[in-house]
Amino acid sequence: MRRIGKTSVLKVFLNECGMPYSIIDVRGPIKSYKSLYSMFSNVITQLNSKFYKGILSNLLKHINGVRIFGFEIALSWDIRERVDLQSILDRINDLGEMVIAIDEAQNFRGNLNEVVTQILAHCYDYCRNISFILTGSEAGLLYDLLRIDQPNSPLYGRHLEEIRLERFSRDTSINFLKKGFSEYGMKVDEDLIIYAVEKLDGVVGWLNELGAKAVKRGILNKEIIDETMEKASKIVIEELTHFSRNYLHIVEAIAKGYSSWSEIKDYFERKKKTVVYDSELKRYIDNLIMRGYITRIRRGEYEILDPILKNTLTKI
Repeated sequence: MRRIGKTSVLKVFLNECGMPYSIIDVRGPIKSYKSLYSMFSNVITQLNSKFYKGILSNLLKHINGVRIFGFEIALSWDIRERVDLQSILDRINDLGEMVIAIDEAQNFRGNLNEVVTQILAHCYDYCRNISFILTGSEAGLLYDLLRIDQPNSPLYGRHLEEIRLERFSRDTSINFLKKGFSEYGMKVDEDLIIYAVEKLDGVVGWLNELGAKAVKRGILNKEIIDETMEKASKIVIEELTHFSRNYLHIVEAIAKGYSSWSEIKDYFERKKKTVVYDSELKRYIDNLIMRGYITRIRRGEYEILDPILKNTLTKI
């Protein structure tokens, strides 16, 4: 789920793994060769400038479609001189072990889905020194990109390791806040910390947001906690309705205890004041599952994953 600490965990690992690495943040969809080749240009430029100090420049400089500007390396996406990314990665593989990390990798979906999975499959088979790490806050979309269980996917049958991050437990959340305030020399009432955890649950991003506000103001009080909760609620609702206002009606129904298919449909129709076909409802529910907002707990029943979203909608 969102704000659970994926990027932080990834960065800590990369800094401690002892291997050369590059990390790319794919916030916007990669839908064109221009965006794809710009991303891989960034990947090899990071490796060239941070770890290999120009070795990559010398390795690639005679390849048609490769441009060298100091430590920066640019790959042409022009169809007349487009570089084969698999051959570039084959050459880089000879330098030894390294990691290419792609944050929010679900945004690769679209027209280039097949191109990306073919590159990953090629490296899996032939570039044993290159490890890819893909993260995603919309896990269903990431699975949809990789399609590892579908025979027509280039990655079908490959063994992939998966790490799924969960929100902190109540005790871990309390200790997280205590330790954070202790590092800044702040003495905080434990009752306030417990109140904060009850409000924000174990979503580390919001706990961190609270800590930053309190440290900046030099105090933790109920007003700051409520202010953080209000901000969190506003943002999660804005994110949800950005995709479709209809998503809000469905998640709101689940938050109010209407967890079965028939109950959700009845609530949705009352909100829309129109007939809702099963195929339409299924599309919305499938999308909410893919985007990590809800999960299916048993056949025909659903629950909300984000506690902030659940608590906010319960009150509406």
